[in-house]
Amino acid sequence: MRFRFCLRFRHCLAPARAGWLVAAAAAAAVLAGCLDWDLNRPEAATLVLRGGQVRTMDASGRTATAVAVRGARIVAVGSDAEVADYIGHDTRVVELGGRTVLPGFIDSHIHPVMGAERLAQCSVDGVPLTVDDIVAYALSDCLPNEPQPVPEGKWIEIVNVNPTNFVATATDLDRISATRPVALHGIDGHTEWVNTRALALAGITSATADPPGGQIERDANGNPTGFLKDAAQGLVDSIIPPLTLEQRVALAQQALDLVRSKGITAVQDAWAGESTLEVYDALAAAGTLKMRVRAALMSDIVDDEAEYQRLLGLRAKYAAHPLIQADAVKIFSDGVIEYPTQTAAMTRPYLDANGQATANYGGRYFDQAVLNRYVARLDKEGFTIHTHSIGDFTTHAVLDALGVAKQANGTSDNRHQIAHLQIVDPADFARFKALGVVANMQLFWAQPDEYSIDAVQPYLLPETHRYMYPAGSLKAAGATLVGGSDWPVDAAPGDPMPNTPLAATQIAATRTNPFAGSPYHGQALHAEEAVPVADMIAAYTINAARALRLEAKVGSIEVGKLADLVVLDHDPIETPAAELMQIGVMQTVFNGEIVYDAAQVEAGSIVARTRHAAETLARLAGAATGHHIARDHAAHGGHGQHAVH
Repeated sequence: MRFRFCLRFRHCLAPARAGWLVAAAAAAAVLAGCLDWDLNRPEAATLVLRGGQVRTMDASGRTATAVAVRGARIVAVGSDAEVADYIGHDTRVVELGGRTVLPGFIDSHIHPVMGAERLAQCSVDGVPLTVDDIVAYALSDCLPNEPQPVPEGKWIEIVNVNPTNFVATATDLDRISATRPVALHGIDGHTEWVNTRALALAGITSATADPPGGQIERDANGNPTGFLKDAAQGLVDSIIPPLTLEQRVALAQQALDLVRSKGITAVQDAWAGESTLEVYDALAAAGTLKMRVRAALMSDIVDDEAEYQRLLGLRAKYAAHPLIQADAVKIFSDGVIEYPTQTAAMTRPYLDANGQATANYGGRYFDQAVLNRYVARLDKEGFTIHTHSIGDFTTHAVLDALGVAKQANGTSDNRHQIAHLQIVDPADFARFKALGVVANMQLFWAQPDEYSIDAVQPYLLPETHRYMYPAGSLKAAGATLVGGSDWPVDAAPGDPMPNTPLAATQIAATRTNPFAGSPYHGQALHAEEAVPVADMIAAYTINAARALRLEAKVGSIEVGKLADLVVLDHDPIETPAAELMQIGVMQTVFNGEIVYDAAQVEAGSIVARTRHAAETLARLAGAATGHHIARDHAAHGGHGQHAVH
């Protein structure tokens, strides 16, 4: 019902007492003249985005041009005209100018707190270097840039070392320092090289046994060389002085700023311990977290009541938290597939350089019977089980364990996930749908490069390599795909986070190497495994929301849901797949607040490598490194402090 109020109302209404007229005149004056007033007009929005392409990702695939937000929630989705009534005097209006709005991206496998700590360390950004190069870089760039005076007991740490064909001994690293402990952390998270002083501090000698799930490399006389694999890294990492909570919180804030700049509004931290949860909780208490966090809790595969109670206690502690949920458990079940580490568990043995079968089947870090009991108990308790699996043996074993759990507990809605899925046996494709298991994939890696070709292809049978990152086959078999970055697994000089939802979508849709500096530029990796762009957008929005049990809150742009949104300068659905990496994130909206605005970001990110360091790395590598992307499989890594999973 619409009425017209006018300052000249005395000509429109019957005469009334003077007092009433004075009061009415005052009210009319407040209205500042004549205006239309709709009694059904909604309460004004706090934020309106209009004049764009809104892809809601709802069940019907609806599109719109405008979104209205009041506080943290979406109150209207429709045309500009339909949303116009929500604009009031205090409404912030964003003129999209044809830009595209999507639900905020969800990274379903990432390590923000761990990545934050790496941002503060001297990094070689995954550039392929020799040990001589790294020694030179440490002396020219790392040590001179340490805070002065150097605190007593401070280790010299260099992160993101490319492990492909990299060989270093403790004696080599003594050239960096013979008096201070030195540790090089492989970008794959499964490899670490330390000097003589570090070996001594860790008590690693010829008599030290290999820890479960790890290997200490030894020379011909049985003495440790300084090269540690998988869980053996923990022997050293556990004695490196940790940062304070205050330091970790400050670094995490920087890391989350970086993550938000990629359009990401929710994450699944895929290896979260109590100390990691403390960092998120501290940020939330300060009002600066501004990210939904689903924690996959660190745990070993042990059938132990104390461990189950510990996990249940952590889940209960955060059950009522508005931004943090701790209802998933991470299983680390094998290593990585690249030569020379080769700890991913395979059904067929690795080949040697001559193509002959070896006795190495990779790292099998569990007993199947224990795994079955462990998985069944976690399933019974209602946890989402989130499994790291690179090799086809591990994926098959975990699916077997989930089958045992289903038989014991009945069908659940626990939304279990297997992450990475670098090699999958085709016989297991259909089991994902049958068991309700989500395929959590990092498809930025599904391109030909040194990690998928040089360090893998010669060491696998062709029929095994054929099913590397088989996203298309899994989707065709009915599996639900979700996307994740595994950050800080990838690095590039000047860009600490090249693996973004849009970059991964491009690679998934093309399976092609887009980097001009790569010898594989323009080549494809098993193109038949490509996934359409629209499916990948779903993998980073509504599918990911369901996997994280967040679909009632986010994942699509619908009235009543929380306003987690991303504004892109081009529509990814209409953009050629080979150009998706060029799409820019213009704004990121979290809970109705613009938490990233590209127009307000100063040039030169605080987390980017300095130009001098990037130039030094390029010189050492003997080539420009601007297009080189390095994989830090630390997210696949061992049990050490610096490994990510």
